[in-house]
Amino acid sequence: MKFDIVSTIYYMKLHIANDREIFTRDSFSTVNASYDKINNAYTILKERNGFKTKKEYNKYLSTYSSSICKLYKSDFVSEANELGTLLLKFVNYDFTDFNCFVEFVREYGIPGIDFYDVNKGPSNPFNKYINLNITNDKKNIFLTENDFIVVCKKIFEKRKKILIKYQSEFKKLINFTNNLSNLDYLSDFSIADRFYIYKYANDDYMDMSLELSIFITLLYDIEPLKDFNPHLFYHVKSSFEENAKTIAEKLKSSHPKYDNDLFLSFCFNCHTIESACFITLLELIKNDTPIYVCKNCGKYFIPSSKKNTLYCDNIYEHNKTCQEIGAMITYNEKLKKDEVNALYRKTLSAKKMLANRNPDIPIYLEKYEKWKKEANKFKDDIKQGLKTQEDFKNWIEETRKKY
Repeated sequence: MKFDIVSTIYYMKLHIANDREIFTRDSFSTVNASYDKINNAYTILKERNGFKTKKEYNKYLSTYSSSICKLYKSDFVSEANELGTLLLKFVNYDFTDFNCFVEFVREYGIPGIDFYDVNKGPSNPFNKYINLNITNDKKNIFLTENDFIVVCKKIFEKRKKILIKYQSEFKKLINFTNNLSNLDYLSDFSIADRFYIYKYANDDYMDMSLELSIFITLLYDIEPLKDFNPHLFYHVKSSFEENAKTIAEKLKSSHPKYDNDLFLSFCFNCHTIESACFITLLELIKNDTPIYVCKNCGKYFIPSSKKNTLYCDNIYEHNKTCQEIGAMITYNEKLKKDEVNALYRKTLSAKKMLANRNPDIPIYLEKYEKWKKEANKFKDDIKQGLKTQEDFKNWIEETRKKY
């Protein structure tokens, strides 16, 4: 009987507690393998952690240089992150880029490709490609890199439209509830208050809520152990007894601690990544957690403190975070502002002195008043983001002698 990934795991399990999201899901990782063309067989190669040094590992790989290839391995992962991590990743993806889409599918597995049909139930486009002849691993599921990319290409255009649609809806909700457009009529409200306004003023929200609710079910379950992930050594093709003995051995040797925070009764089964994001978004709104857009990279982020609301902590370039780059930008802008203000005061003072020394020539006073008025207008435009300090500097240098 052909093995079906979906028959074993076709959802994401999401726990939320104490501002943390515990996310158990399907995923793909990449491994190196050696391909035997004659027997059409693959041998999974050892990983980097099996060697003392990188040099030893590279030497090991070099012995397979003529036959080495990359395979995608179906994994089952469990992650615990700050609440909102999943949502922020989703809204910051560029789904118009095929390579970004491939990375998205690799990270979120089957639910990332929207495999679930409400009429037909779960179906998996990867199933026809998974029967590879693996010589040294009969328990895990592998795909060739080419087959993985082929499936992604087949579903990209259709799936892209759906992902961008929900990404847009989530962004509109985030923008409104956090008042990122600085609308005056929303300034005195909390995030929860703005959500109430948005929910009942926007029919699209109710439509989205109903659409995504189809892919969410509640599960009564408990997960009492902290820092213990049985999915790392549990194999879907093994028997119950084999898996039970393996988990028991690991449990005995690791001495995990019971954690009341993780001893949860209810969790969510989410059949699509969008439904999981929707749940976390509502939880953030319920907790009145603010979301901002980074002034440097333009991505959404949750600030680490009330002081850090302009720049995120993501690595941007040259191993520097937007927060670090932002500090340099702020410093340089201050220097530029000080330089431009000095030039402004010097020019204004010179024009005023010229008018005071020549009271019998009214044109000097008129030019001074006109220049001062236009300069103040320029400064207001800078505050509103319509002009820059560099624009102001150029304008001063162009007009200081004309007026």
